[in-house]
Amino acid sequence: MLLYCSMNLTHVNPGELTFALPQAVNLAEMGQTLRDKQLGFLFCTEVMPPNHELQLMLVNTIRKDLESSSTARICLALSVLIQMPNDEVIPAVQSHLQALFMHKSISVRRRAYLAYHSLLQHDPSRLTPLEDAVVLRIQRTLPYIDSCAMAAAIKLNQVDSINDEVNALLPIVWQGPGRQSQSLTLLVLRALRKAKLSIPNVGIALDIIKRTSGPPVQVLLREAFLVLSSVSAEAIQECQMQQSLSPVACIRYLLTSRDVNDRYLFVSCLDCLSPTLWAGTLPGTTAVLDEWEVQEVMKLLDSHDRLVRKITLRVLQAVDSSLVKAYNVQLLDNFPIGLTLSDKGEYVSRLLDVGELQYGNDGEQYASYLKDLFTVAEGDTQGCTEDMSVLEVGVDMILTHIQEFDITSRISCVTALAVSVTESDARVGPTLMVVISALVCEYCGKIATSPQALLQGMASRLVSYGDSSRDLGLVTEISQFSGKRIRNRCSLFLAYCGQRNVLTGIIAQASSSSLPDFLAALTTYESNPGAPAPVNLKSPLAIYGLSPASPPRVSLSPRKLRYEAYGTPQAVPSLRHLLSPHRNEGTPSRQGNRTRSSSRASDCGVSMSSEVARTITPGELTIAVAQGPLQGLPELDHVRNSNAPPNEDLASRVDLISLDSAVSKVPMSFPTPEPDFEEIWDAMENSNLRGWCESPMDNVVRLLQSLQHSMRVIAVDQPPFEGELKVLVAVSPLAGPKQGAAALRLRESEEESCLWRLRCYDLELRTTIKRLLEDI
Repeated sequence: MLLYCSMNLTHVNPGELTFALPQAVNLAEMGQTLRDKQLGFLFCTEVMPPNHELQLMLVNTIRKDLESSSTARICLALSVLIQMPNDEVIPAVQSHLQALFMHKSISVRRRAYLAYHSLLQHDPSRLTPLEDAVVLRIQRTLPYIDSCAMAAAIKLNQVDSINDEVNALLPIVWQGPGRQSQSLTLLVLRALRKAKLSIPNVGIALDIIKRTSGPPVQVLLREAFLVLSSVSAEAIQECQMQQSLSPVACIRYLLTSRDVNDRYLFVSCLDCLSPTLWAGTLPGTTAVLDEWEVQEVMKLLDSHDRLVRKITLRVLQAVDSSLVKAYNVQLLDNFPIGLTLSDKGEYVSRLLDVGELQYGNDGEQYASYLKDLFTVAEGDTQGCTEDMSVLEVGVDMILTHIQEFDITSRISCVTALAVSVTESDARVGPTLMVVISALVCEYCGKIATSPQALLQGMASRLVSYGDSSRDLGLVTEISQFSGKRIRNRCSLFLAYCGQRNVLTGIIAQASSSSLPDFLAALTTYESNPGAPAPVNLKSPLAIYGLSPASPPRVSLSPRKLRYEAYGTPQAVPSLRHLLSPHRNEGTPSRQGNRTRSSSRASDCGVSMSSEVARTITPGELTIAVAQGPLQGLPELDHVRNSNAPPNEDLASRVDLISLDSAVSKVPMSFPTPEPDFEEIWDAMENSNLRGWCESPMDNVVRLLQSLQHSMRVIAVDQPPFEGELKVLVAVSPLAGPKQGAAALRLRESEEESCLWRLRCYDLELRTTIKRLLEDI
């Protein structure tokens, strides 16, 4: 479960799951079933860092499994060795691996070869036992071939003894009887594909081509051509003259076949040979293909199969590069007008294939080619840029090909493309603009052009691109399958994407041009349409419409409350005055408070400020109560007086949340100066608890308040640990970190829940808070 969760996180810090490694090692060793052991090994393979202290225990477990009589356990241990080789395990398992080379199970032998190679590939001197074992296995099994030994031979293809032994196998297996001979020949050819075919075996390869070409045994035919690709053209030419046999002549009939697989087989085999062997490009040589057959090869450039087209281009480029250039010019000069989006994407993809072949790893030349291509594909003859759509196929192909460049070519390509944006007279279509935007986002810090010039150039061109209904549909689809926060952002986009004048006004009113301040201004405007956006938005809470004078909230969304909201109060000036910690500061006296409260209440029937009229959320009220000492609470008595004026009597009947019982019994303040949360948190670093609470943060704070301990609540936007709500709970206001104090950090989730982290040395208090959080 831990491994699954880590794989689904966007970012996991190294070592975050190492606490579970002891249990994983024990499960790998003591697991009752093969599934249990596999789970333990898998966790160790993915999480355990190199040279970890538990590596020795894991090595001991692997060694025991290699000595087991169970084939399944042996295979599991060998698979672990293949995936996580290390130097410490070599002395413990080397002798066991050599013994397993002769195991009766083919699954064990194959894994033993691969495990040995994986462990010792960085030290060629220690691979000698594996080389000897492979050669010995090949010799002992003749005239049959052990596929496991051949798999190891493919890994060791650079070893001379292995290559010589495999080359010696080819004439033996090819002269064998029936279908078994073909299957064994295929194994040997695959082992020789990366190695060099010996000169005496070139004739055998030509004989294989002759005997498998009609009717074609496609897999053997292609493998034989692939093996010949590692041999020099001169050696093949000499062997052709001796046998009077041309490999291309044997397969020329495939060119006229109606089966697309036959045509692919022909052109792919042609690609394996040097053009000097069949095209007649050297003096004194003749072409194997007739003129009409060459025309048939050229027609493959119009094939519906992109792979066939690419291989054909490669063949023509090897014969004569001017053929590909002429084909490119023909495509550009005859670019159709009025194509559908899919047909246009198909046509552009053909031109991009040509560019990839022509310019290879030359980033600057490739960028110049892209400019010329899209000057035609998205030029004036194709219509206005407002009516054009992005060619997604082209974007994918271009970005994928640029990613294959080395870093120097990539930078030169991006630089050459990005300059187009800063040139006012250059026409940049929507497809090329998407490509440039993606590349600029990744490489803007590595190219010479300044980011400001790039942004100005891109911004000046945005007005020339039309709205895409597909983009709106995509945003709508994202909104349907996302959480609440993403849904809110999607709704804002859909509401204002077409209201340019409104967005311009919101941007002008934002405190800066940064994205957070723009989002704050946009969200504030959304909550109060028509009102000017706030000029100064320094707090993240401004995103949710809080004014700087408002007390910080625990819950930032009224929709998360689990009860019906109260009606809007008519007048509660004294209550608002008492709850705001900002307004409590600087109050001269009770009498002054009472006088101002009476004057404000007496004017409530005529006018009332929006700040007073706003309903206080339970989260605001909870934090205000927790932060400030309520010495002014008795001031409410004059509101409840029967002789009070009618307006004050009306205000007294507005009961938002009763403060009489809970607040009067719970000491909510700490002595001055208030303790530093970060110091208390760091002082209790050895006592950590964490968990998930299926309740919003405002409910958690109210439940902590019910414990009747001293509390201090620090808002989400206040340091330390910004983005989390901080709560200090103490049995006594004078309690220290080790004398009945607890520090709690809450991080809000989108689905009315929160993640909590608790530090507390007091066992009783820690247990109480933990049970309270888990029982919600």
